[in-house]
Amino acid sequence: MISCESKSQESKVDLSKANISYQEIDKETGWKRVLLIQPNKWGFIDDKGEIKIPFVYDFINPFENGIAYSKNGNNEFFVNSKNEIVIKGDYYKMDIFSNGLASVEKNNKVGYINPKGELIIPLKYDTGGYFNKNGLAEVSLGKKYGFINQQGQEVIPIIYEMVKSEQLDDLVIVRKNYKWAFFDKKGKQLSDFLYHDVQRAWKNDRTTFFENGPASVKQNGKYSFLNRDLKPAFSNVVFDSATSFDSNRNAIVMNKGKFGMIKDDGQYSVSLQYDLIENFNSNGNPNPEFYFFEKGNIEGLFNKNLKKIAEAKRDDYSSSFSLQGDYISSQNFKGKYGLIDAEGDEKIPFIYDEGLYFDRDDYSIAKKNNRFGIINLNNVELVPIIYQSLDPVFDQWDEKPKSSPNYFVAKTEYGAKILDLNNKTMLSGYESIDPIFNDHFKLIVQKNKKFGIVDLKNKIILPVEYDEISNWTEYGPRHSKFIVKNGKTGLIDHESFKITIPPIYDQFRYLNGLIFAKRNDKVGIITEDGKVLCDFIMMKFILMKLIFMDMLKMNPEFMQEREILIFRSMPKEKF
Repeated sequence: MISCESKSQESKVDLSKANISYQEIDKETGWKRVLLIQPNKWGFIDDKGEIKIPFVYDFINPFENGIAYSKNGNNEFFVNSKNEIVIKGDYYKMDIFSNGLASVEKNNKVGYINPKGELIIPLKYDTGGYFNKNGLAEVSLGKKYGFINQQGQEVIPIIYEMVKSEQLDDLVIVRKNYKWAFFDKKGKQLSDFLYHDVQRAWKNDRTTFFENGPASVKQNGKYSFLNRDLKPAFSNVVFDSATSFDSNRNAIVMNKGKFGMIKDDGQYSVSLQYDLIENFNSNGNPNPEFYFFEKGNIEGLFNKNLKKIAEAKRDDYSSSFSLQGDYISSQNFKGKYGLIDAEGDEKIPFIYDEGLYFDRDDYSIAKKNNRFGIINLNNVELVPIIYQSLDPVFDQWDEKPKSSPNYFVAKTEYGAKILDLNNKTMLSGYESIDPIFNDHFKLIVQKNKKFGIVDLKNKIILPVEYDEISNWTEYGPRHSKFIVKNGKTGLIDHESFKITIPPIYDQFRYLNGLIFAKRNDKVGIITEDGKVLCDFIMMKFILMKLIFMDMLKMNPEFMQEREILIFRSMPKEKF
């Protein structure tokens, strides 16, 4: 069974950077696995941008052994690199393969299939996990848990409260009466049920108990470390709190409210003297490059080798440090910012008033002496530091113009203009310039206290003749912006910027998808497209509208439809 040919979809699918929500390199095929914003579908492209697997899937996994787990609606199956469905059974659910087997579910029972789609382990379990390196998979029956091997044999009886198996270890843990014990992969119990907690660690992108060093366990309210023989690793030393050893073979420990760090040999590399130590700016990465510390009114950073590389005065409202690619934007004790590397060596001197941001580009907006400009990683000024404010026109989600990595709105005492990275003026002559939130290629401009909309080439989209043009529309109309002219209000479409309701109304009040409008002492209800839902009636009935609005605030779901029905049902002679 083959879905539509890739070529037929290429002209229909937008593969621009702005339309890509997520992408990664597939290790097996070398293609890119991509999730598009429109349509919200997964597919694969090669390095030339040609579609190899069409964008028709709600989800598709990376390839493993020539096949990829895929899902569309409630249908789950596996496809090969030719986009042929190679495994599709009469199952409610299918999971990815792990060590040659994948779990499947039918009639609320779980079993396992091989890459040929053959049922190897019968559908008999309530739940089933992945087969890890130790050859075991966690299964359950009647809210009790145990382990089976790849032949479907019950290696550890399905009688326990909970079980855990990590990806890189032969040992597993089993819980009974809220305490854990260790078992080997053959089902032999290796320890008593002693531990209230056994902490997992990460080695790169795989989980483990022991691969980074001794395992962190909690017993009788205290933390200690066990070696692979399940003996105390460090002469019965215990802590009030302790993390597992990370991929740097460091563990954070705490006693009596003071934090320190130990190496996997149990030696203190950072003594117990800090008020706090934690992984710094990991963004979910369990392999830290830096550690953040606090001590009194001082905060700072250690690198992964536990060398202290930065210190600053502690600020409870903002961080003195931020990770910028291979560098760190850091503050010193004088409150000035610069850039340092992982060894603490200065890359950019500490002369700036605010943090530097090189996380996505090789340049950063910089503030010095209350003025703004742009510098590169060599501290060369690309745009002079002379402006009152400087803001990028585009963000990371925009498809930027090919002629420049970005444009910037620069403000001076004399007005605003658009600059590029070469300090070339692209647009000027306005008192203010603000990119439109939902379309940064269009700009709201002000001149002689009047507003209009232009594009980056100064083409007039909406004449500069309005008293006000709204920008942010999250809490207002769903697909419109307000305009005000000569004290009268109307609407424009938020994409085409064409007038949908002319500015002829004295007052607008947007509420639950409807617009209550006032004109010539009469009020009515209209849609964003200008359709009149309720005829305009005399002002004395405004009291009724206000009563309805109060009721809406108290119970909006109940009153949303009833409000308009009441207006419609009142006979016109009542008006």
